[in-house]
Amino acid sequence: MSKTITYVITYEHGRWVSRCPTGETEGVGVAGSLSQLERDLTEVHAWAWPEDTPGVKFVFDLPEEVAGMVAEYYHEKELAEAHTKRAAELAVRVAKTLTDHWSEPDTARVMGLSKQRVHQLKVSA
Repeated sequence: MSKTITYVITYEHGRWVSRCPTGETEGVGVAGSLSQLERDLTEVHAWAWPEDTPGVKFVFDLPEEVAGMVAEYYHEKELAEAHTKRAAELAVRVAKTLTDHWSEPDTARVMGLSKQRVHQLKVSA
C-alpha cells in the first residue's frame, strides 16, 4: 500500500456519505454504516489500483453540536494514553528501585500491585 486516500465523511438523510476532496476518486460513496462504507471504498481502491492499492482514511465533518464533544474526547483520550505510558514507565522504575531495598511482597503492598506484577516489572527491560 503506497499511499492513503482521504475521504470527508458526513451523515446525511440517515446514511454515511463519502467525498474525496482531492479528486483521486470522483462521485460519492453512500452506506448505512461506516464499516460498510470503508469496505466499499477499499474494494473500489483494489479494483482501480490493483498493483498498488491505496488505503482509506476518514475525516469526519460532524455537526457542530457533536464535533466539539468528539474533539474533546480525542483530546482526553490522548492525555490518558500519555499518562498511562508515563505511569507504566514509573511502575518499572519504582518496582526496580524498591525491590533493591525490600522484598517483592512488601514492594507489591506499597505499590498496590500483586507480587506477580511487581516481579514482572522488576525483570522487564
